[in-house]
Amino acid sequence: MVYKLLAEIILVVHFLWILFMLYGFGYNVVGLLFNKKLLYNFWLRTIHLLGILYVASLAVLGKYCPLTILEAKLRQKFDATFSQPESFIIYHLEKIVYPEIEPLVIIIPTVIIALFSFLIYIILPPKKKLKMLGN
Repeated sequence: MVYKLLAEIILVVHFLWILFMLYGFGYNVVGLLFNKKLLYNFWLRTIHLLGILYVASLAVLGKYCPLTILEAKLRQKFDATFSQPESFIIYHLEKIVYPEIEPLVIIIPTVIIALFSFLIYIILPPKKKLKMLGN
């Protein structure tokens, strides 16, 4: 039972990671079009850029995300014949995280988002605030 719970936690984390990748893209677009000050956020933009480059490289290389692999291993430990979660929310999260569509439908936008994020990062780099002693 603990393996099932851990697998479902990994699925939720995976979903949150996907949301963060999409949020970072939207954040960059809004910053570029409406409020350049948003683009100063060093940590958010750096973590997003590194994450989306990693995700895009996995997609291009045809590799599975480590979260997918971990979740599958945990589900297998719970039940080798496990096919559908009992939880309504988990069932639908799986449909979002692992859609049954042509892989290029995911790969192409992921690469475009990664390239866009990289270019925006280079053209309008974030500003890391330096903390001064005594301030």
